[in-house]
Amino acid sequence: MQRLQGRLTLLLSVVLATVITMFTVTPASAAPTRTNSNQSRVIFVHGFAPAGKHSSCSSYFSTALSHFKDRGWTGSRLTFGYYRGQSGCSENYAGTRDTSLKTVAKAFANYVYSYSRNNIKVDVVAHSMGGLVVRAALHYTAKRASGFPPYLYIEDAVTLGSPHGGTGWGTACSTVGWQQCKDMKPGSSFLNALGSTMPNSRMGTDWTTVGSYDDEIVSETSAVAGTAEHEWQYHGDANLSHNDLRNVSTGSHKARRKTTKNGATWSGWGSGYASPVSLARTAVFYHSTS
Repeated sequence: MQRLQGRLTLLLSVVLATVITMFTVTPASAAPTRTNSNQSRVIFVHGFAPAGKHSSCSSYFSTALSHFKDRGWTGSRLTFGYYRGQSGCSENYAGTRDTSLKTVAKAFANYVYSYSRNNIKVDVVAHSMGGLVVRAALHYTAKRASGFPPYLYIEDAVTLGSPHGGTGWGTACSTVGWQQCKDMKPGSSFLNALGSTMPNSRMGTDWTTVGSYDDEIVSETSAVAGTAEHEWQYHGDANLSHNDLRNVSTGSHKARRKTTKNGATWSGWGSGYASPVSLARTAVFYHSTS
């Protein structure tokens, strides 16, 4: 009898230990520290390709990649693409113009998570539709949507001429039937789902949105729609077109800005502001650009 009781006691001890192990939650590692640094990884995300793909991710951002390097950026400069057959991308999802932006955002989120799960933060610079990819990646990750990672660490995000409020050009090209154009239409179900403020990663994300009064694709108001910590608009006198926002890295320009810390009111127009590519570099260098 004593031997049987001993065996039962041992069995109960093993079961109890197993249950305790199953329900013990290992504390999550602390999020990376927010810092001012030119050593962070920066991921560049391109925009829509009317022709079905871009020649390469690296050529799309050639000016920005060179500018960051020439100004002493020592962190990795990476590129994310989302069209089949593209070259020169650090990571490329084999999609088409009919691939929904939510699907592209899922691929991007999981690419970023390959760093986040190792407690590595990244910064992001996106042009045009690429900004919607980044925004949706953070939005649906925070919502724990199916297929998205459990969390992301994106410290800073900059969008250049991104149609956060939609674009009439998306309305026009949607007549062809491409899903990505439909997603960019003002009032689309995709845009409505993203809400009115920029989403955060687990470590918080400092957003800078940039538009131009000379952007022929995305209006100056759409480019800064969706409240961000820092919003910039270049004056018409700056003569910065849609593609200039990713290609102009020199000169001084007329612009104005609005930050949440100054009461979210626009400053007066001023001359001597940095080029959009230089502004993007500064924005991802500082953990806050206020």
